[in-house]
Amino acid sequence: MRIRKVFYSFCNKIGVKNLHIGICDDEQPIRSYLRTLVKSQVADCTVTEYSSGEEFLQDQREHGFQGIDIVFMDIALKDMDGMEAAKQLRKKSQERQKADGSSLPLFIFVTASPEYMRSAFAIHAFQYILKPVRETEFQAVFRQAVQEYRHMRQGKAMPPKEITVKTKSQVRKIPIEKICYIESHNRKVTVHFDQEQIEYYEKISELERILQPDFFRVHKGYLVHMKYIQRYNRSELYMKNGDVILISKYKYHDFAKAYLRYLSEENDDAAGRI
Repeated sequence: MRIRKVFYSFCNKIGVKNLHIGICDDEQPIRSYLRTLVKSQVADCTVTEYSSGEEFLQDQREHGFQGIDIVFMDIALKDMDGMEAAKQLRKKSQERQKADGSSLPLFIFVTASPEYMRSAFAIHAFQYILKPVRETEFQAVFRQAVQEYRHMRQGKAMPPKEITVKTKSQVRKIPIEKICYIESHNRKVTVHFDQEQIEYYEKISELERILQPDFFRVHKGYLVHMKYIQRYNRSELYMKNGDVILISKYKYHDFAKAYLRYLSEENDDAAGRI
């Protein structure tokens, strides 16, 4: 009960109202359960249920591919899988609105099969939840989605920050917001972003200096963007793109403190955008 009260207060604090949530699953009991979880977290929202990917797409066609803010999408649907439905929606949205891959709605895939994770993020899924869905995990993911929704609705007043990557064949600017983590080896670093990797000569210590405080060096060879952390324990980080990164035992306590501080500041920033 305390989790529900805290989250409801959080939604009120950042001024989130009239959210339109979609739930697409071919099993009615799961749809009902997810609806209950949504309503327990934020009452002031509209929830629309879909029993198939085609029903979801048809509804979006009728509404001009607009209107849904966050979608909980099952992957293993009977008529078409959830990722195919998401791909088609993204394609139509880009054609009509010239939107980028991070456009609304935010897709949260609900699946019993973790092997789908990489494919999900390749089509710009916001997050995923494994079945059976636990209320605490749902609350954490939904909280992140609400923050991202608010951020996207407000828009960005300034261009995204970038790092410049120079290789033998190209000079490329990579928005910091898209970087999941950076790996160091043999005097080179590999930047992992948007299902891509690019390697070039650079010191990870220099990137650590530039990218703080949103990035944390959890190991001598890894600098991670805290935005893309899914979960962690004392020895490993599980990133949203499915990669697993080692945490140095000497870094764990400082990382845990920095991550909690990062989450707290994200909440404060969201409240300030009212």
